[in-house]
Amino acid sequence: MTGNEKKGYFFVFLTGVFFAFEVIGFKEVFRRYNLSPEIAALFGVGFAFLIVTPYFLISKKRRTKVFTTISRDGHILTLGTISNAIGIVLYYYALKQTDLGPAAILIKTTVLYNVLLGVFFLGERLKSREFLGIAIAILGIYMISTLEGQIKVLSAFCILLSAFLFAIQSYMIKKYIPEILGLEYAYLRLFLLSVFFLFYSWYIGSFQIPEISIIVILGLFSLLGYFLGRAFYFEAHNYLPISKLNATLLIEPIFLMFVGILFMKEPIDSQKFIGAGFILIGLYLIVFHKRKEKQ
Repeated sequence: MTGNEKKGYFFVFLTGVFFAFEVIGFKEVFRRYNLSPEIAALFGVGFAFLIVTPYFLISKKRRTKVFTTISRDGHILTLGTISNAIGIVLYYYALKQTDLGPAAILIKTTVLYNVLLGVFFLGERLKSREFLGIAIAILGIYMISTLEGQIKVLSAFCILLSAFLFAIQSYMIKKYIPEILGLEYAYLRLFLLSVFFLFYSWYIGSFQIPEISIIVILGLFSLLGYFLGRAFYFEAHNYLPISKLNATLLIEPIFLMFVGILFMKEPIDSQKFIGAGFILIGLYLIVFHKRKEKQ
């Protein structure tokens, strides 16, 4: 494994950690409060944007990087963020009415989408063992997504569509941005998401202002996932092909599944654990086995 690969996988690992905290936080908010997905996203990303803005404005170097990102990568940032925003609305809609474990695992179909986009449009190559790993992981995802009583068909469809919209952003970054500035990209993405959710909530007539305590909770979890998690994820694009970016993130939903069982009283099901086992085997074949052979 090269130094760049190690750095890329380290960034992906950090991404998974921060993404997991964000999903847990939003799921808990949806469980406790009657809050629409777009309002939760609006006040979460909006509060996070306000928190990190001084960090970027106080330094001339960071301001320069922000302006560089706008002038050089602004069109890709805008298109990718719009795709992400629609995906976020769909995902949170499904998360409100779906158990944490199945939802978190099903969203990882971004792995399959990224592989297909990378192979067909970016010229990336995968060995037969890696395709086998992906197939096994997808089988595990399918087993968990079809758990009766824990996920609805409409919710599953929304999550699958959301996963594709998330994958589109990675494709555009790898295709059109030679070297991405992760922190600055994540910061500007917060602003664009805030604008999108504000206009979207006004348009559909769902705009409301939650209690301050709820806004703070949403903001803190958004700071972890929408800013720090995304910043590490964007940086990983500089070191890994998109077919590998989400492969290591397959470990994240396993963690979330156990959080749902232990702390949110979600049912224990043998199909869950078998599906989780398939995902881990697929992960090994996609990433670690190949690295071991190279060493």
